[in-house]
Amino acid sequence: MANARDFLIALDDGHGMETPGKRTPYIASLGREIKENEFNRAVVKYLDEELRRCGFRTLLVAPTDKDVPLKKRTDLANAKGADAYISIHYNAFDGKFNGPGKDPEGHSIHIYPGSKSGRKLAECILKYLRQGTPQKNRGIQENNFHVLRETKMPAVLSENGFMDNMREALLMINKQFQKEVAIEHAKGICDYFGVKYVSKATPVKKPTITGNKIYKVQTGAFKVKGYADKLAKELKKDGYDTFIVHDKYYKVQTGAFSVRKNAEKLAMELRKKGYSVFIVEVGK
Repeated sequence: MANARDFLIALDDGHGMETPGKRTPYIASLGREIKENEFNRAVVKYLDEELRRCGFRTLLVAPTDKDVPLKKRTDLANAKGADAYISIHYNAFDGKFNGPGKDPEGHSIHIYPGSKSGRKLAECILKYLRQGTPQKNRGIQENNFHVLRETKMPAVLSENGFMDNMREALLMINKQFQKEVAIEHAKGICDYFGVKYVSKATPVKKPTITGNKIYKVQTGAFKVKGYADKLAKELKKDGYDTFIVHDKYYKVQTGAFSVRKNAEKLAMELRKKGYSVFIVEVGK
């Protein structure tokens, strides 16, 4: 087996958090849009952990939430002598939810036209993506993208679903799916370099898809926004990703899941810490 420490992997989390247009359509069940970088950033974080546990050295070419210029990213990877470049993305078609059977779906991996090393790396990763959560396999596609053209090492850009497909949009904030995608990329990278994949003691389960239902973990509802802000601040201090949704009340939401048992698990954890919690089921 090869020594993973001999290889440096450049990781790119795609567009910045506030890049215009890079988000889902409005999702009524969540009370918001999902930004593409919410998924990209999470997957890169997990992938970074996976690769470092396997012994690889890693390089984050866009470590902040800002939209780092593509040239700056590829220049950094080239200057550091990276051995592979992995760019994580989520696809989009027309920016609308048109309904089941009408929206595009599936994952794909993109390489520079004619790149033999890029194709081999893509094949290694795609092998594992196909074994994960059921999605249409759109295969390996050749494109003249900057991060594929200007990198001096094997480079791939993966599109892991469609933001304007409701089912796949909801997967973007599913932590199990995020971790699964990271693991699939890590296994493919290991195969490409001939390195043994080292898994965690507890395997990550595939997410169970339950149509368009969402189970929201709600920790409070207030008429006065200041009370909601105070609770949200406490939850964030405790390490929870929290946001406020406003309709008639200011509702403090600490999670939204497509799998009820995941919502129940978080609710139990919050109750143990003294928070008042209930689960709201929305959708069909």
